[in-house]
Amino acid sequence: MSWITKVRPYATVLLDGLADWGIEKMFCITLDNATANTSAIRRFHSEFRSISPDALVLDGNLLHMRCSAHIINLIAKEGLNDLGESVLAIRNAVQYVRSSTSRLNAFDQRVLTGKMTRGSLPLDINTRWNSTFLILSRAMQFKIAFDRMEAEDRLYNDYFLEVENGSKRCGPPAASDWSAVEKLIRFLIIFYNSTLVVSASSKVNAFKCYGEIVTIERNLNLLASSLDSELKVKASEMLKKFLKYWDGIKGVNKMVILATIFDPRNKMHFAKLCFEKLYGKDGFEAKEMLKLVTDLLTCMFNEYNMRFRGASGQASQSQVASNVPGSESQEQATDRMELVVDDFGYERMDVVYKDLVAAKGEDIRDELEVYLKKAVENPKILMGLDFDILSRWKVYKIKYPVLAEMARDLFAMQVSSVASESAFSTSGRILEPHRSCLTHFMIEVLVCTEQWMKADIKLNASITTNEQILADVEMLDKLEKEFEAQNIGD
Repeated sequence: MSWITKVRPYATVLLDGLADWGIEKMFCITLDNATANTSAIRRFHSEFRSISPDALVLDGNLLHMRCSAHIINLIAKEGLNDLGESVLAIRNAVQYVRSSTSRLNAFDQRVLTGKMTRGSLPLDINTRWNSTFLILSRAMQFKIAFDRMEAEDRLYNDYFLEVENGSKRCGPPAASDWSAVEKLIRFLIIFYNSTLVVSASSKVNAFKCYGEIVTIERNLNLLASSLDSELKVKASEMLKKFLKYWDGIKGVNKMVILATIFDPRNKMHFAKLCFEKLYGKDGFEAKEMLKLVTDLLTCMFNEYNMRFRGASGQASQSQVASNVPGSESQEQATDRMELVVDDFGYERMDVVYKDLVAAKGEDIRDELEVYLKKAVENPKILMGLDFDILSRWKVYKIKYPVLAEMARDLFAMQVSSVASESAFSTSGRILEPHRSCLTHFMIEVLVCTEQWMKADIKLNASITTNEQILADVEMLDKLEKEFEAQNIGD
């Protein structure tokens, strides 16, 4: 079967699956970086957009979300190339220490005499580069103890004289091995932390992804300018891989940038800072990126505003139509009679208030402008706890209903298509083809989620009285003032 004939089935399977679930709207699809996936998304886009005018957001121009964990994994693997012997020498040293109690006791004696803090030495898994990072970073802390083992322990040295797979066992680690690994750790720690963030599967992480991508590119740029020639070469190779998949920051799906704006602690300031750090504070590219993101945010808000207002209007009309009786009583007819207020020389307070409001003028700013003009939040969070962004937007939904709809979709994005443990794989594929992501438990969760979403839509469609809306807005303003006062006091 040719490569071209494979493209059609991928898109067809996805379209058939969505049809079975009755899903007629799509925000984005997260896939790895296989060429076949790109072609399949292109075919899917052309067919799915014909379902309805609002089947895709922004006409599906940002439909394809590339798996961030997959890209980070590929870049990290580039850093492990050409360092096989240095890594293997340290791995063999750790395996020797861990192989028996007597050897571990001998190592502990060197740790104590070297006045180092005691701790465990983990063994790594060859196909998981995160475990390699952990074993190397831990071994570096005990470098002096390993050097003393080489100088004082004959059995330790004999271990490396043994033949393994037809050749002398690699090791013991020399000064050049420790130096090479120390430089490698400076790279791997960047990717290790970023992978943990973007591949988290139990909490919202879409609004954190862009910060991790910028962190990677910025640090690679700095290391590529290092005076250390070896460090410079390795950083340049990894930066080249980064540019291949993301074309710098310009190749990143802009939805992950928009997601950061919906973090009340960031808003537009964080994205602006990232652009300035990458392209210079007064650089043309920084200004160009800021304008591009601002225009995209405005277009998306206008689209959601039309959808939200249209849905609310239809719900209101249906509610009013259902409340109109076939006939009305005399009391109801009397209630509908207009008040006579002209030419009788008396003053009504409701009329006075309307005139006052008209004289002051009303705030014509939309939700987006009001939200961005508000000061960013700076909550004090206990160590070990994350900022609960979902709870914050539950409160914001009262004041920013359209933005809340946008935030819900942006935060629901899966910036990684794999779990964190699979994201560290170096075995060629992140997810084995024989494993299905849709377990019985996951299907049950999806069904419950679908039912919850339908219930939430019905709840949002209900009509809320003006008095309730005003009361809710006043409550939100009160909470915001108390929050600001607390920050000033602190």
